[in-house]
Amino acid sequence: MKKSDTVRHAKRIIAVGGGKGGVGKSILSIALSVGLARRGQNVVIADLDLGAANLHTYMGIFQKTPSLADFILSKKSSLDSIMVDTSVKNLRLISGSQFVPGMANPAHWTKIKLMRHLQAIEADTLIIDLGAGVHFNTLDFFGLSDRGIIVTMPEPGAVMNAYSFLKGALFRKLQNVFKRHPKIGPLIDEKSKRANEGDFTFEWLCKQVQDIAPETAPLIHEVSENFRPYLIINKMSDSHSSVLVRNLLHLCKNKLGIEIEHIGDLPDVPEIVNYLLRIPDFLSAPSGKSYAAAIEDILNRMDKIQFADNSTTSVRISSQNLRHDFTDEELEEFAKLLDSLNEKVFEGTNRQVWKLRIFFKPLDVIRFLVKHGVEHPIFYA
Repeated sequence: MKKSDTVRHAKRIIAVGGGKGGVGKSILSIALSVGLARRGQNVVIADLDLGAANLHTYMGIFQKTPSLADFILSKKSSLDSIMVDTSVKNLRLISGSQFVPGMANPAHWTKIKLMRHLQAIEADTLIIDLGAGVHFNTLDFFGLSDRGIIVTMPEPGAVMNAYSFLKGALFRKLQNVFKRHPKIGPLIDEKSKRANEGDFTFEWLCKQVQDIAPETAPLIHEVSENFRPYLIINKMSDSHSSVLVRNLLHLCKNKLGIEIEHIGDLPDVPEIVNYLLRIPDFLSAPSGKSYAAAIEDILNRMDKIQFADNSTTSVRISSQNLRHDFTDEELEEFAKLLDSLNEKVFEGTNRQVWKLRIFFKPLDVIRFLVKHGVEHPIFYA
C-alpha cells in the first residue's frame, strides 16, 4: 500500500452537514474555503453531496471537468488527478458534477477507499460539503472531521433536523467504535434497525452498558466528550429569537450528552440570489460585506478553538513521529497486537477497552503502549 494512502496529509478536515436541504451548507462551505484561501492557506473543497452535486455551479465552473465519478469508476487513480483550479488563488475543487447511477450510495469498499484518499490529500485545510439527510455514508464522511459543522436556520423544522443529524452522527460514531464488541455492537445495531420504536439516546445507551459491559462506560463518555461539532445558524436576523438555538443546545447536552459550540450566525442577505453562479464574487461585493464579515468572525473563532485543542499535543505528535490514522486492515493488525501482549501491560486497566479505543483514538493507544515499554513498527509514520 502506498504511503499516501495510509498517512494523513490534510492538516485540518472540516465537514459541513445538516439534516435538512436548503439551509445554506454549500454556500457556507465555499465561503469558508474562500476565506481560508485568501489568508494564504492551501485549500481543497470536495463536493460529497453525491446525489445532487452543485458546488461547481456556485463556483462558476460550467465546462466539463473531471469529477468524483471518474475516481469512483476507477477512471482516475487519485483525487489529485480530478482536482480543478478555481477562480480563487490557493483553492481547488473536487467536483461531484457527473451523475452516475448508484453514486449517492456507494458500496462500502468504495466509501472506505474514498475516505482514505480524502484523508491523504495534501492541503492545509480540506472542506467537505455533504448532502442532506442522515444516511450512514453521509454520517461517515462527517466523522472524518476534526470538528464538523452543523448548519441550520432559526426555524422549528430545520432545528429539529439538525438535532436528528447530530444524534445520527453520534450514534454512527459509537457504532463504529463498538461494532467489534460482542455485546454492545449487536445492541447498537439492533437499535438502528428499530429506530421507529424509540429514540436512541445517550442516556439509554449508558443504562444498557451499565448492565452488560460496565467496564466500557468510561469509553462511551470519552466518545461523547470528543464529539464536539460546531453550530452555525444561517439567515439569522435581529428579529429572530434565540429560543430555538438554546433548545437545540439543551437537547444535545441533556439527551445526547454532548456539548455543541455555537460559533456564529450568518446574516440574511437577499442579494445573494444575484450571485448564485459566482459565490466568490459575492463575498467581495458590497452587498456581501456582512456575510463575509460573519465568515471572518467564524474562522477566527475556529482558529482559537483549534489552537486550544492542539496546544498540548501537536509537539508530542510531531517529535515522536507517531501515527494517528490507519487503514481498516492496519487497525485489525493493531488489535491482534494487543491480543498478543502480556496481561501485565494492562494491569489496572482493561485490554478490551484499549482494543476498542484503537478504532476511536489510536494515538492514545500507541502512547499507552510505548509508556509501558511496547514497541512496534506500526506505531510510526
